[in-house]
Amino acid sequence: MMLDADIHLRQGEFSLEAAFTAPQSITALFGPSGSGKSTILAALAGLKRMQGQVRLNGRALETLAPHRRGIGLVFQDARLFPHLSVRANIAYAWARAPRHVGPALEDIARFFDITAQLDRPVANLSGGEKSRVALARAVAAAPDFLLLDEPFAALDGTRRRAFIRVLLDMHRVYNLPMLVVTHDVEDAAALATHLVALRQGRVVAQGDFAQASRDAAFQALLDPRDVGAAIPAPQLRSSHTPFEQALWLKADHVLLAAEAPRAISARNVLEGEIAAITLEDSGSHMVELTTGVGTVLSRLTGEAVHELGLARGKRVWALVKAHSV
Repeated sequence: MMLDADIHLRQGEFSLEAAFTAPQSITALFGPSGSGKSTILAALAGLKRMQGQVRLNGRALETLAPHRRGIGLVFQDARLFPHLSVRANIAYAWARAPRHVGPALEDIARFFDITAQLDRPVANLSGGEKSRVALARAVAAAPDFLLLDEPFAALDGTRRRAFIRVLLDMHRVYNLPMLVVTHDVEDAAALATHLVALRQGRVVAQGDFAQASRDAAFQALLDPRDVGAAIPAPQLRSSHTPFEQALWLKADHVLLAAEAPRAISARNVLEGEIAAITLEDSGSHMVELTTGVGTVLSRLTGEAVHELGLARGKRVWALVKAHSV
Protein backbone atom coordinates (compact mmCIF):
# COMPACT_ATOMS: atom_id res chain seq x y z
CA MET A 1 0.00 0.00 0.00
CA MET A 2 1.89 3.03 -1.31
CA LEU A 3 0.83 6.64 -0.70
CA ASP A 4 2.03 9.15 -3.32
CA ALA A 5 1.22 12.80 -2.77
CA ASP A 6 1.86 16.05 -4.63
CA ILE A 7 0.11 18.72 -2.60
CA HIS A 8 -0.22 22.41 -3.43
CA LEU A 9 -2.19 24.87 -1.33
CA ARG A 10 -2.00 28.36 0.13
CA GLN A 11 -3.21 29.66 3.49
CA GLY A 12 -2.71 33.40 3.75
CA GLU A 13 1.06 34.00 3.61
CA PHE A 14 1.87 30.29 3.93
CA SER A 15 2.24 28.12 0.83
CA LEU A 16 2.66 24.36 0.78
CA GLU A 17 4.40 22.64 -2.15
CA ALA A 18 5.07 19.08 -1.02
CA ALA A 19 5.66 15.97 -3.13
CA PHE A 20 6.55 12.76 -1.31
CA THR A 21 5.98 9.02 -1.02
CA ALA A 22 5.02 7.01 2.07
CA PRO A 23 5.49 3.23 1.62
CA GLN A 24 3.95 0.19 3.33
CA SER A 25 5.69 0.92 6.61
CA ILE A 26 5.78 3.69 9.21
CA THR A 27 6.81 7.09 7.85
CA ALA A 28 7.78 9.99 10.09
CA LEU A 29 6.57 13.38 8.83
CA PHE A 30 9.12 15.56 10.59
CA GLY A 31 9.63 19.29 10.86
CA PRO A 32 9.47 22.32 13.17
CA SER A 33 6.22 23.99 14.16
CA GLY A 34 4.67 25.85 11.25
CA SER A 35 6.34 23.75 8.55
CA GLY A 36 3.02 22.34 7.26
CA LYS A 37 2.87 18.87 8.83
CA SER A 38 -0.71 19.04 10.12
CA THR A 39 -1.83 20.81 6.95
CA ILE A 40 -0.55 17.86 4.90
CA LEU A 41 -2.55 15.42 7.03
CA ALA A 42 -5.70 17.48 6.61
CA ALA A 43 -5.21 17.60 2.84
CA LEU A 44 -4.58 13.84 2.61
CA ALA A 45 -7.68 13.11 4.68
CA GLY A 46 -9.83 15.40 2.54
CA LEU A 47 -10.44 17.95 5.30
CA LYS A 48 -8.66 20.78 3.49
CA ARG A 49 -9.03 21.80 -0.13
CA MET A 50 -5.87 21.44 -2.19
CA GLN A 51 -4.49 21.26 -5.69
CA GLY A 52 -2.36 18.39 -6.89
CA GLN A 53 -2.70 14.64 -6.62
CA VAL A 54 -3.03 11.99 -3.91
CA ARG A 55 -2.68 8.34 -4.90
CA LEU A 56 -3.15 5.37 -2.60
CA ASN A 57 -1.83 2.25 -4.30
CA GLY A 58 -2.47 4.00 -7.60
CA ARG A 59 -6.07 4.96 -6.75
CA ALA A 60 -6.81 8.69 -7.10
CA LEU A 61 -8.15 10.18 -3.86
CA GLU A 62 -8.12 13.94 -4.36
CA THR A 63 -11.67 14.10 -5.73
CA LEU A 64 -13.18 11.66 -3.21
CA ALA A 65 -15.10 12.61 -0.07
CA PRO A 66 -13.15 12.03 3.17
CA HIS A 67 -15.13 8.94 4.17
CA ARG A 68 -14.45 7.25 0.81
CA ARG A 69 -10.66 7.64 0.82
CA GLY A 70 -9.79 4.70 3.06
CA ILE A 71 -7.59 6.97 5.16
CA GLY A 72 -7.90 7.15 8.94
CA LEU A 73 -6.85 10.20 10.95
CA VAL A 74 -6.05 10.31 14.66
CA PHE A 75 -5.87 13.86 15.97
CA GLN A 76 -3.48 15.14 18.62
CA ASP A 77 -6.33 15.66 21.11
CA ALA A 78 -8.07 12.29 20.36
CA ARG A 79 -11.44 14.00 19.56
CA LEU A 80 -13.56 11.23 21.02
CA PHE A 81 -17.32 11.67 21.27
CA PRO A 82 -17.64 12.97 24.86
CA HIS A 83 -21.27 11.89 25.31
CA LEU A 84 -20.55 8.25 24.40
CA SER A 85 -18.88 5.39 26.23
CA VAL A 86 -15.63 3.83 25.06
CA ARG A 87 -17.59 0.96 23.53
CA ALA A 88 -19.93 3.32 21.69
CA ASN A 89 -17.00 5.37 20.34
CA ILE A 90 -15.40 2.28 18.85
CA ALA A 91 -18.72 0.85 17.67
CA TYR A 92 -19.47 4.08 15.78
CA ALA A 93 -16.39 3.52 13.59
CA TRP A 94 -16.80 -0.27 13.43
CA ALA A 95 -20.35 0.06 12.06
CA ARG A 96 -19.07 2.25 9.24
CA ALA A 97 -16.20 -0.03 8.20
CA PRO A 98 -16.48 -2.08 5.01
CA ARG A 99 -18.33 -5.28 5.88
CA HIS A 100 -16.29 -8.40 6.56
CA VAL A 101 -13.13 -6.30 6.86
CA GLY A 102 -11.11 -5.85 9.99
CA PRO A 103 -11.21 -7.37 13.48
CA ALA A 104 -14.17 -7.59 15.86
CA LEU A 105 -14.73 -4.85 18.40
CA GLU A 106 -13.87 -7.11 21.35
CA ASP A 107 -10.62 -8.20 19.68
CA ILE A 108 -9.66 -4.57 19.13
CA ALA A 109 -10.36 -3.75 22.78
CA ARG A 110 -8.17 -6.65 23.93
CA PHE A 111 -5.33 -5.60 21.67
CA PHE A 112 -5.33 -2.05 23.03
CA ASP A 113 -5.84 -3.26 26.63
CA ILE A 114 -9.05 -1.25 27.12
CA THR A 115 -11.53 -4.09 27.74
CA ALA A 116 -12.02 -2.95 31.33
CA GLN A 117 -12.83 0.58 30.15
CA LEU A 118 -15.38 -0.33 27.46
CA ASP A 119 -18.42 0.81 29.42
CA ARG A 120 -16.84 3.90 30.97
CA PRO A 121 -17.58 7.42 29.72
CA VAL A 122 -14.60 8.75 27.78
CA ALA A 123 -14.62 11.85 29.98
CA ASN A 124 -13.39 9.67 32.86
CA LEU A 125 -10.33 8.38 31.03
CA SER A 126 -6.70 9.40 31.48
CA GLY A 127 -4.77 10.97 28.61
CA GLY A 128 -3.05 7.68 27.80
CA GLU A 129 -6.35 5.78 27.85
CA LYS A 130 -7.95 8.32 25.52
CA SER A 131 -5.04 7.90 23.12
CA ARG A 132 -5.55 4.13 23.08
CA VAL A 133 -9.29 4.51 22.50
CA ALA A 134 -8.62 6.89 19.62
CA LEU A 135 -6.32 4.30 18.05
CA ALA A 136 -8.87 1.54 18.64
CA ARG A 137 -11.57 3.61 16.96
CA ALA A 138 -9.28 4.24 13.99
CA VAL A 139 -8.49 0.53 13.60
CA ALA A 140 -12.19 -0.35 13.88
CA ALA A 141 -12.88 1.71 10.76
CA ALA A 142 -10.53 -0.64 8.82
CA PRO A 143 -8.56 2.08 6.99
CA ASP A 144 -6.01 1.31 4.28
CA PHE A 145 -3.65 3.98 5.63
CA LEU A 146 -3.49 5.76 8.99
CA LEU A 147 -2.43 9.34 9.71
CA LEU A 148 -1.43 10.38 13.23
CA ASP A 149 -0.97 14.02 14.24
CA GLU A 150 1.58 14.46 17.08
CA PRO A 151 0.36 11.35 18.98
CA PHE A 152 2.91 11.83 21.78
CA ALA A 153 2.20 15.48 22.55
CA ALA A 154 0.31 14.88 25.81
CA LEU A 155 2.44 11.95 27.06
CA ASP A 156 5.42 11.95 29.40
CA GLY A 157 8.57 9.85 28.95
CA THR A 158 7.30 6.54 30.34
CA ARG A 159 3.93 6.77 28.61
CA ARG A 160 5.60 7.89 25.37
CA ARG A 161 7.69 4.73 25.25
CA ALA A 162 4.64 2.58 25.99
CA PHE A 163 2.69 4.31 23.21
CA ILE A 164 5.54 3.88 20.72
CA ARG A 165 5.41 0.17 21.43
CA VAL A 166 1.63 0.14 20.86
CA LEU A 167 2.08 1.79 17.45
CA LEU A 168 4.83 -0.63 16.41
CA ASP A 169 2.72 -3.61 17.51
CA MET A 170 -0.32 -2.16 15.75
CA HIS A 171 1.59 -1.81 12.50
CA ARG A 172 2.85 -5.38 12.78
CA VAL A 173 -0.44 -7.04 13.80
CA TYR A 174 -2.80 -5.13 11.50
CA ASN A 175 -0.31 -4.58 8.65
CA LEU A 176 -1.37 -0.94 8.71
CA PRO A 177 0.92 1.66 7.09
CA MET A 178 1.15 4.96 8.96
CA LEU A 179 2.26 8.54 8.46
CA VAL A 180 3.14 9.94 11.88
CA VAL A 181 3.66 13.67 12.47
CA THR A 182 6.34 14.50 15.03
CA HIS A 183 8.94 17.15 15.75
CA ASP A 184 10.90 14.91 18.15
CA VAL A 185 13.78 13.15 16.42
CA GLU A 186 14.04 10.40 19.04
CA ASP A 187 10.36 9.48 18.59
CA ALA A 188 10.83 9.54 14.82
CA ALA A 189 13.85 7.23 14.95
CA ALA A 190 12.10 4.83 17.33
CA LEU A 191 9.07 4.46 15.05
CA ALA A 192 9.90 5.02 11.44
CA THR A 193 11.73 3.23 8.68
CA HIS A 194 10.95 6.06 6.24
CA LEU A 195 11.34 9.83 6.61
CA VAL A 196 9.75 12.90 5.06
CA ALA A 197 11.22 16.14 6.41
CA LEU A 198 9.62 19.56 5.94
CA ARG A 199 10.82 23.12 6.20
CA GLN A 200 8.54 26.08 5.49
CA GLY A 201 6.13 24.02 3.42
CA ARG A 202 8.78 22.27 1.32
CA VAL A 203 10.15 18.72 1.48
CA VAL A 204 13.89 18.99 2.20
CA ALA A 205 14.72 15.30 2.73
CA GLN A 206 12.97 11.97 2.26
CA GLY A 207 13.73 8.28 1.97
CA ASP A 208 15.05 5.47 4.16
CA PHE A 209 15.23 6.91 7.68
CA ALA A 210 18.85 6.04 8.43
CA GLN A 211 20.00 7.54 5.13
CA ALA A 212 17.68 10.55 4.88
CA SER A 213 18.35 11.60 8.48
CA ARG A 214 22.04 12.01 7.56
CA ASP A 215 21.12 14.64 4.96
CA ALA A 216 22.51 18.05 5.87
CA ALA A 217 19.09 19.63 5.21
CA PHE A 218 17.53 17.34 7.82
CA GLN A 219 20.28 17.88 10.38
CA ALA A 220 19.78 21.64 9.93
CA LEU A 221 16.20 21.24 11.23
CA LEU A 222 17.47 19.95 14.58
CA ASP A 223 18.45 21.81 17.69
CA PRO A 224 22.27 21.60 17.82
CA ARG A 225 21.97 19.47 20.97
CA ASP A 226 19.90 16.89 19.03
CA VAL A 227 22.23 16.45 16.04
CA GLY A 228 23.18 12.81 15.72
CA ALA A 229 22.51 9.59 13.82
CA ALA A 230 20.02 6.73 13.82
CA ILE A 231 21.51 3.38 14.86
CA PRO A 232 19.51 0.12 14.61
CA ALA A 233 18.23 -0.57 18.14
CA PRO A 234 19.72 -4.10 18.45
CA GLN A 235 23.20 -2.69 17.75
CA LEU A 236 23.45 -0.61 20.93
CA ARG A 237 23.42 -1.49 24.61
CA SER A 238 20.76 0.68 26.20
CA SER A 239 19.51 1.38 29.73
CA HIS A 240 16.33 -0.48 28.73
CA THR A 241 15.48 -3.39 26.46
CA PRO A 242 15.04 -1.64 23.11
CA PHE A 243 12.09 -2.53 20.92
CA GLU A 244 12.29 0.55 18.72
CA GLN A 245 13.30 0.61 15.07
CA ALA A 246 16.38 2.69 15.88
CA LEU A 247 17.97 4.66 18.69
CA TRP A 248 18.96 8.26 18.04
CA LEU A 249 22.58 8.64 19.13
CA LYS A 250 23.30 12.30 19.79
CA ALA A 251 26.71 13.67 18.88
CA ASP A 252 27.09 15.28 22.32
CA HIS A 253 26.80 11.82 23.95
CA VAL A 254 29.68 10.23 22.03
CA LEU A 255 33.26 10.29 23.34
CA LEU A 256 36.25 9.34 21.20
CA ALA A 257 39.43 7.48 22.12
CA ALA A 258 42.55 7.35 19.95
CA GLU A 259 43.49 3.95 21.42
CA ALA A 260 41.42 0.85 22.18
CA PRO A 261 39.92 1.56 25.63
CA ARG A 262 40.27 -0.92 28.49
CA ALA A 263 38.50 -1.29 31.85
CA ILE A 264 35.84 1.37 31.28
CA SER A 265 32.20 1.60 32.30
CA ALA A 266 30.80 2.58 28.88
CA ARG A 267 28.69 -0.31 27.56
CA ASN A 268 29.09 0.65 23.90
CA VAL A 269 32.56 0.70 22.35
CA LEU A 270 32.38 1.15 18.58
CA GLU A 271 35.54 0.95 16.50
CA GLY A 272 35.48 3.08 13.39
CA GLU A 273 37.29 5.25 10.89
CA ILE A 274 36.98 9.02 10.65
CA ALA A 275 35.17 9.93 7.43
CA ALA A 276 35.08 13.71 7.94
CA ILE A 277 35.75 16.47 10.45
CA THR A 278 33.67 19.64 10.07
CA LEU A 279 34.19 22.95 11.89
CA GLU A 280 30.86 24.24 13.23
CA ASP A 281 29.83 27.88 13.62
CA SER A 282 30.11 27.48 17.39
CA GLY A 283 33.79 26.54 17.10
CA SER A 284 33.17 22.88 17.92
CA HIS A 285 34.20 20.11 15.55
CA MET A 286 31.76 17.50 14.26
CA VAL A 287 33.55 14.19 13.69
CA GLU A 288 31.83 11.66 11.42
CA LEU A 289 32.78 8.02 11.92
CA THR A 290 32.10 5.00 9.78
CA THR A 291 31.53 2.04 12.13
CA GLY A 292 30.19 -1.48 11.93
CA VAL A 293 26.76 -0.29 13.12
CA GLY A 294 26.55 2.69 10.76
CA THR A 295 27.50 6.35 10.78
CA VAL A 296 28.22 7.83 14.24
CA LEU A 297 28.69 11.54 14.97
CA SER A 298 30.72 13.02 17.81
CA ARG A 299 31.00 16.72 18.74
CA LEU A 300 34.41 17.63 20.14
CA THR A 301 36.32 20.75 21.08
CA GLY A 302 39.17 21.89 18.87
CA GLU A 303 41.55 21.13 21.73
CA ALA A 304 40.41 17.49 21.85
CA VAL A 305 40.76 17.11 18.07
CA HIS A 306 44.32 18.46 18.26
CA GLU A 307 45.43 16.42 21.28
CA LEU A 308 44.07 13.16 19.87
CA GLY A 309 45.62 13.85 16.47
CA LEU A 310 42.30 13.25 14.74
CA ALA A 311 42.22 13.33 10.95
CA ARG A 312 40.32 11.74 8.12
CA GLY A 313 41.11 8.04 7.81
CA LYS A 314 42.31 7.62 11.42
CA ARG A 315 41.02 4.61 13.42
CA VAL A 316 39.26 5.64 16.65
CA TRP A 317 36.87 4.18 19.22
CA ALA A 318 33.50 5.75 20.05
CA LEU A 319 32.33 5.36 23.65
CA VAL A 320 28.65 5.62 24.58
CA LYS A 321 27.08 5.09 28.00
CA ALA A 322 24.00 2.88 28.03
CA HIS A 323 22.05 5.65 29.80
CA SER A 324 22.75 8.00 26.88
CA VAL A 325 20.44 5.90 24.69
